Amino acid sequence: MLRSKLKILIAHKEVAEGRKITYETLAAEAQLAKNTVNRLAENKTDRIDFATLDKLCRYFDCALGDLLEYVPEPKAARVTKRK
Repeated sequence: MLRSKLKILIAHKEVAEGRKITYETLAAEAQLAKNTVNRLAENKTDRIDFATLDKLCRYFDCALGDLLEYVPEPKAARVTKRK
């Protein structure tokens, strides 16, 4: 499962710049839809466009791995298909 690290990036940028950054602020400054930012930050999205990833990497001046992390699902949650 992929998990967003957007909240962490926002927190780091707030400290670095000494200002509050809301999802609305981020959306406006990165030229993204507020709903896109909210769903990504709250891990409530099933897909994300390359253009969105590009805008976020540019906004935070970060690598793709700084935005997302892979978290393996517990073995009990995995479904094994048999032929």
